[in-house]
Amino acid sequence: MSSEHDDSSVFNEPQFGSQPKPIDPSEAKAEHTLNRAGGEHAVERQRTGQSVYDEPDVLPDRPAEIINQTWSCDRCGYNLRGLQTGHPCPECGHRSVYRPAPAGAATYASWLADRLQTTSPRWGWMVAAALAVAGGLWAILAALVGTSAVGFAGLFGLWRTVVIGPAVEEVMKIGAVAVIVEVRPYLFRRVEQLQAATIGAALLFAAIENILYLGFILPSPDVSYSIWRWTVCVGLHIGCTMVATRGLVDVWQKSITELRPPRLAGGMRALALAIIIHGSYNATVILYEYLKPFLSPYLNI
Repeated sequence: MSSEHDDSSVFNEPQFGSQPKPIDPSEAKAEHTLNRAGGEHAVERQRTGQSVYDEPDVLPDRPAEIINQTWSCDRCGYNLRGLQTGHPCPECGHRSVYRPAPAGAATYASWLADRLQTTSPRWGWMVAAALAVAGGLWAILAALVGTSAVGFAGLFGLWRTVVIGPAVEEVMKIGAVAVIVEVRPYLFRRVEQLQAATIGAALLFAAIENILYLGFILPSPDVSYSIWRWTVCVGLHIGCTMVATRGLVDVWQKSITELRPPRLAGGMRALALAIIIHGSYNATVILYEYLKPFLSPYLNI
């Protein structure tokens, strides 16, 4: 039989005690981490930044209502303002599963609006500069993977050069900016800041890749090849990054203007297009090198 003097009794649990119990040693590390992250203020930020109203429209018996703010279709981006929730998009026929939260509700919208108001706009350019360096350095991993695979022939080399390499490089060049867009979109205030961050990362990545190729992989390249790498290849990296950035910009703008959680999936088409352009260029170069012996008599190569 249990009693309040029994150590295993339910009455000895913390909620029944008159005095707060000491923290269990096994939970001390977690408590220390929470305190370093801001203690109660950090918990409050998380609480007000997450709400059932930010999730798909799954609340039972929630009546339809008129959308009285800018609210984009999840598929095509058409502004659904003035329509009833659940109404098919007039542009593409898609039924959006998200709706604006009720006024005054503690939601992601209220959290983001507060951060936009309390965060200085000057952070935008500083964050962009830091991300340009971080993104370029992060992309070194992609450059090292690419150069380490040089010399691998056959289907593996073709697959790596045309598919894997372009995919990894394009993701890494915009990866650092994508993280900020997803978790701290309020740090950016202008489209140009996102563009400066990603293009800066692409430029730094291209420079590092050229140094690896021209200084280590091909220590004595001819002048024409060096010029090609510092012009065409650098232009390719910057151009593809600009294409991928367009998708990130769309995600960020929708989040800032509509105060809704950013969904990076909305930028996947632009990223896929950048990867296809990059892979197509690599495939063209490989095809040219393969056909070069046959074309040289006609092209005076």
